[in-house]
Amino acid sequence: MALKLTLRPGEKLLLGPAVLQCVEQTAKVLVLNKVPIVRDKDIITEEEADTPAKKLYATILKMYLDQEHERKYHEAYFHLLRQLIAMNVETKALNLLMDVSERIIEGDHYRALKACRKLVDYEARVLNDEHG
Repeated sequence: MALKLTLRPGEKLLLGPAVLQCVEQTAKVLVLNKVPIVRDKDIITEEEADTPAKKLYATILKMYLDQEHERKYHEAYFHLLRQLIAMNVETKALNLLMDVSERIIEGDHYRALKACRKLVDYEARVLNDEHG
């Protein structure tokens, strides 16, 4: 099944290892094969990963984009997972971590990213409540 994407001027898209950028006008793209795709708004770079959940997200993103070499990211993934669990996080965060891990085990990195985004958002709310 093909995937239809609409890119706005200036918007970037990771398409496998390639970075595409829409230049002038809105562009409609049809992706005909299965390939890792990540929109600009869903990218967290290593430089932006300043919390444990964001670091976990960035690690899963690497797994998703480099599925052929996924195993080389497992050590970092499990290190971050242990770090998050050791923080005595609430049940909601543990449930999100379980959801992320289940998706990783299934090999569904895209859904693992979506689940981890929920964890990043949850972490931001908790941190905001602590400092606000």
